[in-house]
Amino acid sequence: MNEVKTYRGAPTKIERCKTPNKLNKNPLTVWKVLIYIFLAIFTALCLFPLIYEVMLSVSSRDDFLASKFIVIPRHFNIEMYKLILFQDAIGRSFVISVILTAVGTLYSLIIMSLGAYVLMKKDMPGRRIFFTLILITMFFGGGLIPTVLTLRSLHLTNNYLGLILPFGISAFNMILLRNFFAQVPKEVLESCRMDGCDDFRCLFRFVIPLSKAGLATIAVFTLVGKWNDWYWPMVLLTNENMYPLANQVKIALSASVDNVQAGIIDMTKVFSDGRNGAIIVISLFPIVVVYVALQKYFVQGVMLGAIKS
Repeated sequence: MNEVKTYRGAPTKIERCKTPNKLNKNPLTVWKVLIYIFLAIFTALCLFPLIYEVMLSVSSRDDFLASKFIVIPRHFNIEMYKLILFQDAIGRSFVISVILTAVGTLYSLIIMSLGAYVLMKKDMPGRRIFFTLILITMFFGGGLIPTVLTLRSLHLTNNYLGLILPFGISAFNMILLRNFFAQVPKEVLESCRMDGCDDFRCLFRFVIPLSKAGLATIAVFTLVGKWNDWYWPMVLLTNENMYPLANQVKIALSASVDNVQAGIIDMTKVFSDGRNGAIIVISLFPIVVVYVALQKYFVQGVMLGAIKS
């Protein structure tokens, strides 16, 4: 029989597994501790305004008057939210903003997807010319007065379509979406054409499903922009009952400042502060929910969109 020779100096397999790998060590240095402390303080400073508004919106008048620096809600109160959602113009404007944002975002994604797919095709005649014309719009606009006169001639003032149709394309978002579409392998597009699919079927059945991260990123950018838009509704809408949430928030906050400047410091001011806090929380809630839901696609999409094909 063959004898198996072992050497006392050589470690066995089990001993080698137990030996710590010095390359995998990640020691906690003083510099890393300072970085963690700085990031924790920075995060707390960023979250403090939102947390303070939440605390202010659920506080009672007595809690507000008893506080000296920070309002601490000792008597939980949701009457401000009831007043806003059921007895105020904020509730109506909230529904208007949800509809305008949802329809406008879907419309923008469809239009920009069509444009990005066309710009992605390198064999398209005049591709560089169209790309240059789209790029120019990022630096030069049509102007306020020509835009308003054009929309007025098309009967799009005091009309919600005037807030959706003319603002469906963002040059930056469309170029970014083009970079996402360029990540789709050429073999997929070639096999799609070999199966007899036209450009529309190739786009909606293959390119868009393979670019979910990019679409989620563009959707977040577009949704935040349309939700926070107050300038064009102020210009194109003369009826305040048609205002979206951003304009109603501006009116409410401006009214409270005017009351303070006029010297009306009474229970109205206390009520106004709690009401303003509730308005801010309600206006931020949908954006936070959407971002949390699309966070994994958003982070992945930002990294992929930065890669040039």
